[in-house]
Amino acid sequence: MALALVKSASQLREEHRVSREFVEQFGLRLQRGGVSEICGAASSGKTALAMACLATLTHSGEICAVVDVSDSFNAEAARDNGLLLENVLWIKCGGDIEKSFTVADYLVQAKGFGAIWLNLNFVPRRQLVQIPSSFWYRFRTGVGTGQTLLIVTVREPLLGSASSQSYTVSRARAVWNGLGRFKLLREFFIDLNSRKPLSTRPVMTRITQNYV
Repeated sequence: MALALVKSASQLREEHRVSREFVEQFGLRLQRGGVSEICGAASSGKTALAMACLATLTHSGEICAVVDVSDSFNAEAARDNGLLLENVLWIKCGGDIEKSFTVADYLVQAKGFGAIWLNLNFVPRRQLVQIPSSFWYRFRTGVGTGQTLLIVTVREPLLGSASSQSYTVSRARAVWNGLGRFKLLREFFIDLNSRKPLSTRPVMTRITQNYV
C-alpha cells in the first residue's frame, strides 16, 4: 500500500518543533503522541467528538486517517460537520478486527498523520476483550515517538493503563427543530468526564449537528 499522503521527513521535523502539545475541542484536551480513548453508549456523542477533533486538524492542513472497523463512517455527515475530506485517508475494514489492527499498526509506524481514529463503536464486546493488551502498548509506543494523536472510540472502557487519556461521554439533552412527528436534531448537550488524572473536572459541552 502506497501512502502518498504521508508527509516528508523535513515536514515532520518542522511540525515536531512547532506543533502544539494538545488538541482541544468541545472540552476535550487530547495529548499528541498519545492514545486517547473516548467511551460511551450509542448516540452518546463520542463519534461527534472524534469527528470534531479531526475537523480541526484537517482544516489546519494536517492529514488524518479513519480506520473504519465496521464500515460505519458516514463521509457525507462528516463533511457537513466540518471534516475536510481531501485531507482524510478512509480505510474500510468490513468488520475484520485483525485487518483493522494491522492497518492501524501500519499507519502508526508510517508517522506523519495528525490523528488516527480507530472506530470500534459497533464491535461486539466479546470480540474486544480478546484483543491482547500488547497491541495497545505497541500503539502507545509507536505514537509516542512523534506528534500523532491516536483516538479510539468504543462503547465501554477497554484500554486500561495503555491509554494516555480516557473520557466517558453521555447525552444530557437534545434540541430539535420542527414540529410534529418529523424533526431534525439541531444540537445536543453531553456530559464529559475524564477517567485519567490529566483532567478530572466534569464538563458539559454542546455539539451542533448540521443537516443540509
